[in-house]
Formats: sequence, structure tokens, C-alpha cells
Amino acid sequence: MRILFLSILVPFLFVSCSSVSYQKIDKARATKQWGVLEVKETARSMSHSLSTYYKSDLKTGYLEWKAIQNSTSEHIDTKLISNEILNQLTKDKIPFVDTSIREEASVEMAFGKTGMVSPDSRLAVGKFKSPSHKIKGEINEVVNFESGSRIQYITVTLFLVSLETNQIVWSEQTNFLKTSRVEGYGL
Repeated sequence: MRILFLSILVPFLFVSCSSVSYQKIDKARATKQWGVLEVKETARSMSHSLSTYYKSDLKTGYLEWKAIQNSTSEHIDTKLISNEILNQLTKDKIPFVDTSIREEASVEMAFGKTGMVSPDSRLAVGKFKSPSHKIKGEINEVVNFESGSRIQYITVTLFLVSLETNQIVWSEQTNFLKTSRVEGYGL
């Protein structure tokens, strides 16, 4: 009985464990929900457009990221999109600052002044950079149902806003029109 049980269990474990596979990201297919295809296309087009604008028109200043707002009915990990775009822009040598860590850095600088930190690793005071522009964005959608299909128009819009003037100096939009069959709709 034990041998019969093991002879059934071992092949089952091999089959159930081998159900995961990796694919190339550039071969991703469209899905009913927000997925890899939308994230990659958004990151590619937005980072290219903003990098081109920065290098040709802006040329100086530091950028800071504000969280993208998701106004769709889907759960969309906006941090993933932000990180993809930020990663590409950083590779393109576009300068960013993160003001959210200023307080921690200030505490570390103050501690360095106590004399308890060796001079060669002490943080220098007065070297913070201020952002000149902030990137913000929104994801919006319109959903319609026609003839058993769900038709979803999604827009991802990014804005670059001058902190000095509050003027929107750059804007870009990526659009997706997704059609998918809806089970049991229109019967």
C-alpha cells in the first residue's frame, strides 16, 4: 500500500511543481486586466518622451516623482509603473531627488556633528538638492458593454509641473483600447 501511495504521490508532485514557466517580457500578450503589456508600453513611451524633453528643452534642474493616481475600476499597481519609468529615466541620466528622506538625512548630519562619526564618512551639510519640477500622473478609463464585449478605453497621462511657476511644461499620454468577451453577457 505504501509503495502504491508513493508511486502516485511522486509523479503528482513533479507535475504540480512544474506548472510555472517564465516567458520573455517582450512577448507578453494582452489580458483582460491591466498587465505586463500596458506597463511596458506606458514606461517605454513616457520615459522616452520625458527624456527627450528634458535633454532638449529643460536641460537643468532636478525632478521629483509624485504618486500616480489610479481612477479606474481595476487594481493597478501604480508604483510598478512609476518605478519602471523612473528606472529608465535614471539610466538616461535624468536627475531626480527624493525629498521624503530629508528628515532622516538631517538626523544623520546632526549626529555626524557630535564627533562620534569619523570625518571621512561624515555627511556634509548644505548639499541637498531641491526639485525644480514634479512629475505627477493619472490613469483613467471609460468602459462600455456592447454585443457581449467589454470595451475599455484606458489613458495614462503624465505631467511635468514647474514648482517655481506651477506651469505644466510637459505632458504625455499613452492610450489603450481593450476589447474582451464577457461570459454570459447578452444572452
